[in-house]
Amino acid sequence: MGAAAGAVAAALIAVVLYSAGPMAVAQEAPAQPPSEKAVAVLDDLVLFQGDPIEAAGKIKFDGQNFAVPGRDPVSRNEVQLVEFRLPDNRQEGAAEAGPEALSPLAQTKLEAAGETAKQFPGVPGIVLVDDGEFTLRPDGSNAYRYHFAGLVLKEEQKGWAQVSIGFTEGRSRARILYARSVSPDGAVSTLSPDEIKVASPTQEMVFFNPHLKMLSGVVQGVEVGSVVEYEYEYDYYNPEDPRLFSPGFQFQGAEPVLFSRVKVYVPAGTTYNYMTRNFPDPALAEPVVEEKDGIKTYCWTLENMPPITPEPAMPPTEDIVPMMDSSIFKSHEEVYDLLSKLQTPRMVPTAQIEGAVKEITEGADTLDEKIARIYHWVQEKTRYISIKGSLGAGFSGHTADETFENRYGDCTDKAILFSTMLKVIGVDSFPLIVQTNDAGTAITEIPVLSGNHCISEVCVGDRSFYLDTTAQNYRYPYFRMDDHGIFALNAIRGDIKKIPVPAPSDNRRLSRLNIKLSPEGDVEVKTRTEYNGSVEAGVRGFWKSAREDSRPMLMAQYVNSISPGALLDDFTLSKLEDLGEPLVMTLDYRLPGHAIRTGSVMYLTMPTLERDYGEVSLESRKYPIQYMTTEERILEIDLTMPKGFKAKWLPPALEIKNPYLDYSAKYDERDGHVVFRESFQRLERIVPVKDYAGYRDALRSISAFSKKEIFLTEKG
Repeated sequence: MGAAAGAVAAALIAVVLYSAGPMAVAQEAPAQPPSEKAVAVLDDLVLFQGDPIEAAGKIKFDGQNFAVPGRDPVSRNEVQLVEFRLPDNRQEGAAEAGPEALSPLAQTKLEAAGETAKQFPGVPGIVLVDDGEFTLRPDGSNAYRYHFAGLVLKEEQKGWAQVSIGFTEGRSRARILYARSVSPDGAVSTLSPDEIKVASPTQEMVFFNPHLKMLSGVVQGVEVGSVVEYEYEYDYYNPEDPRLFSPGFQFQGAEPVLFSRVKVYVPAGTTYNYMTRNFPDPALAEPVVEEKDGIKTYCWTLENMPPITPEPAMPPTEDIVPMMDSSIFKSHEEVYDLLSKLQTPRMVPTAQIEGAVKEITEGADTLDEKIARIYHWVQEKTRYISIKGSLGAGFSGHTADETFENRYGDCTDKAILFSTMLKVIGVDSFPLIVQTNDAGTAITEIPVLSGNHCISEVCVGDRSFYLDTTAQNYRYPYFRMDDHGIFALNAIRGDIKKIPVPAPSDNRRLSRLNIKLSPEGDVEVKTRTEYNGSVEAGVRGFWKSAREDSRPMLMAQYVNSISPGALLDDFTLSKLEDLGEPLVMTLDYRLPGHAIRTGSVMYLTMPTLERDYGEVSLESRKYPIQYMTTEERILEIDLTMPKGFKAKWLPPALEIKNPYLDYSAKYDERDGHVVFRESFQRLERIVPVKDYAGYRDALRSISAFSKKEIFLTEKG
């Protein structure tokens, strides 16, 4: 494929500047950054307030201010729209290059893309260039510049045509330097300034940041075989805290990446901590470091990275791709100090909070019961709505009093309120900043302010345990399974601990089935199932979300999935809204013709026993298996045989014990009954690759056992 190359007939470049506050810049320009020299304004200055200022070529722009004859300079933040001329800095005799040409780096990588496409047939696209630059300025502000080029090979990859950058009014701004596509026949489509928009992004009902904006545009003309290329800049010109400079980068993705690089520029003498993970070559994990003119540069580069091949139950992307993260905090203690000074003043009980706690805990006999009542109250009475716009609100929440009065808040707000309410009954509790286990392992190697969630640590005597008031369906003392086995930052106490993974018994499903088998092979089943932990929360949440009048239909669909033609007779659910009581479900149904009769012999599979484990469908794996938590499943069946029948053949008992599984299953015949008991315990969250073969064989053995029939025969 060839890319069209063309020349710029003139140095005239249209630049649109617009924003609802601090100005975002959308610019169609050559790949190189514009000169710092002042440039002439071609059109009127359209201001956010006041009449337009006539330009007539007399106004100059130096990158920050507009010099207007006869009046004070006009700040760029006051200007909504302008067109100006970029100077032509080309050296005499140099080849002309314009926004319609691919950058030299993209063109070079495009020439190698054909071989990559042959090496990885079926990929939807190839990333030619994935290049980022982070710059920390001496005044504490910082900027990020990103250059992307990608070859589209399938229809689904045409989404690369969408260029979007978020920014926060009053603190940051963004600009698209250029965006274009080059089709297989050489036709060029360039994103023009009037196609770039600034808007408030669509936000969920539970999340709202009034200052968040999105700069975006769609490059036209993208088809299979096109190359999409763009560059943008993000300027964090007004950081809430100058220490909030934490460059991070990932070097691999779902598509092959031919060139992936990140550079970080910091003033010489600045503390700069970095960490890396998952690099294919340890030598590449160390950056190339240079120092020039008072600027220290750190550069990581990876080339010809293969696409990630998905595997069932694989770890999150953050835990398998080469990545770097960094910060300028001098120590973990500096992070603790920053957060604790924000959190502690927010955790002051008011008279209203004290009164509510007294009312909530009235009549409770034990301290555990009081904690449980407060836990459930915050879960149920405080809706999850996130309204953020600052470091204090994001990492330290609103005050406990605000959240209590509003009756809404996000994870941080609810953790702050919960810890404050526990303080009223004399219990120490702390908000914890965490990274959930579905979002990758938290950065603990260096001092950095990061995380995607906030939960609570509760300390009673020498006992310490964890609760998560965000989830509304977890019964005390259980907490969300994506909090299991992760690192937790306690800023007030000043430490980082790993939250243990609960025992399998804390995530249990106990089912007891009484089955009556007729001589004709019809089956009547009465089931009682008790739950706790994450499985209870999942079942409770599902049925709470289902309209009451739709539940019979959903139950009927479930029993029909057990056996086609199954008929639902009755079901009950314990009070779903009462977190104080364990969830219990009963289910009565019939399976006509479930057992097959041939003469004096009848055979059948046990209802609900059949198991399949998709995570061991591969013969080998590149990545570990990762679950969110442990699990226990107990199944007890009492099958009443028809009168005059006895067991002819029952599958032999199966028992498996290894570091990851504890499984036992056994059939017995007792006085006209076939009784069965199965116990399955998954003991660990993660199964490493080195142990996959044994784990695979174990689960496949369980699956095969679960599908075996039992054989009955008439006596004599």
